[in-house]
Amino acid sequence: MSFDLNQVIRGRVWKFGDSVDTDAINPYYLYPTMEELKKHTMESYRPEFPKEVKPGDILVAGRNFGCGSSRPGLVLREVGIAAVVVESVSRLFLRNNISRAMPIFMAPGVSGIVKDGETLEVDYAQGLVRNPATGASVALRKFPPLIEKIFQSGGLLEFARQRYLAETAR
Repeated sequence: MSFDLNQVIRGRVWKFGDSVDTDAINPYYLYPTMEELKKHTMESYRPEFPKEVKPGDILVAGRNFGCGSSRPGLVLREVGIAAVVVESVSRLFLRNNISRAMPIFMAPGVSGIVKDGETLEVDYAQGLVRNPATGASVALRKFPPLIEKIFQSGGLLEFARQRYLAETAR
């Protein structure tokens, strides 16, 4: 699934604190199928999350999001999360999610401009995250051009496939 970096993402916020770990995001060791996993993601932090999350919602968190193991956050996309916006993110979690084109962005200060349940806008092209109700905004860290191409291709495997086909067609 490709991700258009020029698209403004607007959604209801689910707000979490610091050091949200991969065991809570993706507890696959307890729930081996995606359908079961979707019923339990993030429930150790917010028991209502799996039942109340809606397509288009945005997850906002503090520092060190995705700490722990190498599990990606694809279950977040499966439950409808349109984007993850965090103060900072675990390096491995970030890399795993970029390679799968899961929209994850770093915006230092984002926790201070939005409350749980409010609406947030993520405007990657402008490099801003905004709370339309208050007008507050913070800068969004942009990715290098190669990472942008990976997102736009739909992930690392599709990017590599497209590149291979382009190079072998010459």
